[in-house]
Amino acid sequence: MSEYLEFEQLSEIDDLLKLRVKGESSGFAGTADCYVNEDQFQAFCAQLVGFPKKREDSIRFCSGESDQLSHFDIEFSCVDNSGRILAAIQIVSRDTRYPREKVCFLASFSFKVEPAAFDRFVKGLSRVSVINNVGLKVALVNET
Repeated sequence: MSEYLEFEQLSEIDDLLKLRVKGESSGFAGTADCYVNEDQFQAFCAQLVGFPKKREDSIRFCSGESDQLSHFDIEFSCVDNSGRILAAIQIVSRDTRYPREKVCFLASFSFKVEPAAFDRFVKGLSRVSVINNVGLKVALVNET
């Protein structure tokens, strides 16, 4: 069973960070191309360094809900004393080829990862969060 979350930086327009977010868990999968506020996303990435500091810690990021644009919502929380992390993801893909129709696809899923895999993901994510790294990808993968 494949369980992962992947971010890829796409070509930006007007200096907006554009990310392709993809993920899958337990048969649920989604992909969307989303515009993200670069400063807010970088602040989110900075919060992830050293996460979790306490067992009750959780961190959430939403790219911005919209009736017209694709977006994503992600939350990381500590699962147990071993430091495993639960990644809960919602991806909403809006088809912009049909502007008069509200064509929307939604995928919600979650999976757990080990601390070492999460730390590698955070390191790569901080590089993806900087404009001009077009084509750079990083994935969070459940390796168990």
